[in-house]
Amino acid sequence: MNIWNKVLVGLIAVMLLPLFYFSAVALKTHQHWRSVANKIEERLPKLEQEIESLRFGGAGVEEGEHLNAVRVRLHEYLVNRGRIWRNAKFQGGEGGEYRVAVEVPNPHGITLNKTLYVFDQPREGERGCFLGEFKVNAVVEKDPLITLVPTMQWMSSAAQERLKSGTGLWTLCEVMPKDMLIAFEGMTEEEARALLPASVVDEYLASGKEGNERKLRDYFVLLKELDRQRAVLIEEHETAKRHEAFMRAATEDATKNQLKFRSDERADLMTEQDRVKAELDAALAHRQSLEEELAQVEAKIIQLIADNRATAEEMARIQAELVRQVDRRTEVVAH
Repeated sequence: MNIWNKVLVGLIAVMLLPLFYFSAVALKTHQHWRSVANKIEERLPKLEQEIESLRFGGAGVEEGEHLNAVRVRLHEYLVNRGRIWRNAKFQGGEGGEYRVAVEVPNPHGITLNKTLYVFDQPREGERGCFLGEFKVNAVVEKDPLITLVPTMQWMSSAAQERLKSGTGLWTLCEVMPKDMLIAFEGMTEEEARALLPASVVDEYLASGKEGNERKLRDYFVLLKELDRQRAVLIEEHETAKRHEAFMRAATEDATKNQLKFRSDERADLMTEQDRVKAELDAALAHRQSLEEELAQVEAKIIQLIADNRATAEEMARIQAELVRQVDRRTEVVAH
């Protein structure tokens, strides 16, 4: 045997050791996975039964919690919800028209004159808010940019601030979201307090406890009623402003005319007063003159009475004297 044959035999002997080792490892691995496969095969019938239970209901699955029931509820939820476009980019706007870029899906499928209910998506550490009901005023095919105009007069102060900012992400809803008890099931108290306003969170937390079931709200009807009430209040406010303007004008006109009338009346009365005063002065002067004349006449009358009295006495004396003379002459004639 030559040297190369010996070398070859030696190499073969050396290679047999790893071959035996790896063969043993392969056999062990095969046995392990074969054991695993056998166990899985044994579990397959049970797994198929569990799958059937999960799909159609059965042992170990609560009533109404199997896959088909969940699919039905999900379908009902999605049907009632309508289409939703999330992460629409608000591009600002002016004159009551607001531009929004709806990039997903593409195309977005939003048509002209479509009514959308718009929500501002919550930012870091903030709550989202309802912006209002909008109508699609302009849409261009294959262009994500649409133009919206509000259809409601009512708008919260938070919504007005968001619209003034000109930026942010919006969620556009085809149907006004409905108040559903299922939407808040499984929510912890911390999550509820972080999500809901403090004025109503206790009502939501108490729902479903001790037979207490929260009364559902129809937000569409409530918002429409708020919008109607706001329109009525605005009209009443405008009417009150018009009435106030009319009253102010009437008051100003009445004040101006009344002042002129009273001024003219005062001037007339002053003129009349001067005339009456002049007449009174003339009457007083005439009275004084008459009183002086009356005093003179009275003095003359007194003097005349005195003269008449003296004349009467003189005539009585003369008459008595004549009687004596007649009597004397008669006596003379008689003798």
